[in-house]
Amino acid sequence: MSPPRSRRVAVFLSLSTDQGRGILRGIARFFHQRPEVTVLKFHDPRAYDAAALRRLRPDGIIGRVATRRDETVLAGLGVPVVNVAGQIATPRLPLINTDDLRVGRLALRHLHGRAYRNFAYCGNTTHLGSVLRYRGFCAEARRLGVTAAIPRHILPHGDQDAPYPEALRARLAAWLKKLPRPVGLLGFTDRVALELDGACARLRLRVPEEVAILGVGNDLARVEFAHVALSSIQLNTQHIGLLAAEKLQGMMDGAAGAADETLVSPQKIVTRRSTDRFAVDDEVVALGLDHIRENAGNTIYVEEVARAAGVTRRVLELRFRAKLGTSVYAEAQRQHFERALELMPERTLTLGEIADAAGFESPSVFAAAFRRRYGATPSAHRKRLLGPR
Repeated sequence: MSPPRSRRVAVFLSLSTDQGRGILRGIARFFHQRPEVTVLKFHDPRAYDAAALRRLRPDGIIGRVATRRDETVLAGLGVPVVNVAGQIATPRLPLINTDDLRVGRLALRHLHGRAYRNFAYCGNTTHLGSVLRYRGFCAEARRLGVTAAIPRHILPHGDQDAPYPEALRARLAAWLKKLPRPVGLLGFTDRVALELDGACARLRLRVPEEVAILGVGNDLARVEFAHVALSSIQLNTQHIGLLAAEKLQGMMDGAAGAADETLVSPQKIVTRRSTDRFAVDDEVVALGLDHIRENAGNTIYVEEVARAAGVTRRVLELRFRAKLGTSVYAEAQRQHFERALELMPERTLTLGEIADAAGFESPSVFAAAFRRRYGATPSAHRKRLLGPR
């Protein structure tokens, strides 16, 4: 049997970002067992040059496609190409990307679960991913009964490293001052969330007491250097890279290269100080929520919550209904599930260990409750989340 033909795969990614590096790790993981494939790494260009790409003689390309011109150039090369950026729709190229609608929905649930009832979004309208995150954010708000329109501030920049112009920062500050408070804010990326954090510091708005800030990407070089450490949605970038490499391999082997779309769910929310507070002005409810949060890894009894809040069970239930629109038990269950979802990406934990760490009485109780709530078993959800090993 003859050895497999050697191949060259060109990868164009923004390697200065955590997202780009995560996708590259997934690509490397797939091709690690395929020594016949040489992966050539490049920083994504401002614009793809057809002549330069042909001189490179790649057998396949994985890259970020940011403009219609880029799509035209790459689609015209005559080699398989996979797009791993959600900046524009690419009907001529297959796309592997984050499920941005789901990112927006997850963000709203996180902020709503912390009792914020005013919400706002900061992003741009030229990046499709930003548009979809805002759309998901608004859709989940409507599903949860939020009737007010969610204001959006348009920033022309997304993930740039350079400081924002002062005129742009002034407009952002003016917008922030007009928002009703307390407000839960979603930034399109961690870079945008960092800018929101800076604006709040200059305006002396307290985070998270007056403004809760949630970013996307969990880029540690950004979220941990804010004035207040930023909560962020961790994306499954490594899985995006793995699926992109798998797709490209199939196309290089002769499989049909349909310009289909594969969307990867975000992994979890990494909660830090910027959203780690419940936005209620009722001290009894706040004490009850603190007790539930601190004991989310144990079975929670309503009577114990009432004792921690210093009131009777009936008074506590009435206060919860008035302030949160939910029961004490339902809130405890929500936090149990939130803990379980945070632990799902940890491959070293079994589902039984996750059930125990999230405060469920047994794995069977966890499985039944999870299926009722999410319409899928914990194992099916985890398989979809993690993908193949």
